[in-house]
Amino acid sequence: MEIITETLTTPVKGHYDVIVVGCGPAGCGMAIACGRAGLKTLVIEKANCPGGAWTTGFMNPFFDGVGKAGLVGELIGELQDRGQWGGFWNISFHYEHMKHILEQKLTQSGVEVLYNTHFSRTLTEGNRITGIVAENIEGRFAAYGKYIADCTGDGNVAADAGCAFELGEEGDWKECQAMTLMFLVGNIPEKYRDGLMIFEKLDAAYRAAGAEIPFKVPYLIPVPNSHFGVVQFTHMYEYNPLSAEELTKATMEGRQQMIDAFTYLTKYDGEFRDLELIASSGVLGVRESRRIIGEYTVSLEDILNGTQFEDAVAYVTFGADLHTKSNKGQKCFGVKPYTIPMRSLIPKGYDGLVVAGRCISGSREAMASYRVTGNCCQMGENAGYIIAEAIRQGIDVRDVRMQFTLKK
Repeated sequence: MEIITETLTTPVKGHYDVIVVGCGPAGCGMAIACGRAGLKTLVIEKANCPGGAWTTGFMNPFFDGVGKAGLVGELIGELQDRGQWGGFWNISFHYEHMKHILEQKLTQSGVEVLYNTHFSRTLTEGNRITGIVAENIEGRFAAYGKYIADCTGDGNVAADAGCAFELGEEGDWKECQAMTLMFLVGNIPEKYRDGLMIFEKLDAAYRAAGAEIPFKVPYLIPVPNSHFGVVQFTHMYEYNPLSAEELTKATMEGRQQMIDAFTYLTKYDGEFRDLELIASSGVLGVRESRRIIGEYTVSLEDILNGTQFEDAVAYVTFGADLHTKSNKGQKCFGVKPYTIPMRSLIPKGYDGLVVAGRCISGSREAMASYRVTGNCCQMGENAGYIIAEAIRQGIDVRDVRMQFTLKK
């Protein structure tokens, strides 16, 4: 690879208590908590809205959210008050109202938000993370923080700082779970307005077209108080989640799968003849990438035995769900309700950095359980309060002792 060497002059935007990178479920929880705790907080987001998988990813339903205390419970309550909650399995929501509610909470918390802003690199002093460099329409800038929160999902900030991580099965990225590109459809047949698994319909349509179906557990998921729904179907296997080129190819394949599914279904199934294709999601659904090695690694035994940690920041009930190529379906197994310890959010050997979301420290099987949005939001929120207490006391986050009410 050809390399150029250049000297850059980078303006410093400011000094903050906390800088949150990524404003998905984990980042929203983190930023709102830090803001509410009175910290000077900046959150940067590469999309033009908050919510990540919830919003730009068209992700429904809202998994492992019902019964949670804190911000997750607030969000569900406000969606219910607006009549924008229910739909599929009675745990789905309207994307635009979710965006608006999150923006209101970020603003009311005093958080500084920058959309269309991309993380570039991590600033460090030895093993302490001191800030970030980012880029947007104004160009390149730096920002310093007492703590940096990596809520990118992929652990981009931590990896750039040099933190160790695991990927796939013993480093084999080809074993990472399938990626999915969600897509919206309208004019849903009346009998499907409450949502159904539509494998038989799609499989018959693919067979009629002489094609092979890529995934055997597809769902049509209606969005409440609307005339459209989202289809959870496309599955792209064996793409490297850490390669821009591979992610691009996966997205293109996902869009081709979407067009194929829509074409075959409307052509060969009379019930779906008038189905309308609206849009594919603005972000590719990546289920698995980096798992940053932390002070503690949540294990398969923990999720099977229901381990309850003293430093718990999230309560998890969602079963493990691995989307595998071997059966073009899902390998699922139940768990005993367990908690996520704060230690799993602290990269081992590094200071000034906390990770939240699916990139925390855990085994592949554990990640397949806690990666869903309700858990990511709750762990982000409570980690934010721990950061605030650490700053208030002038101690490291490892030394904070806080107990949270995780269930209503």
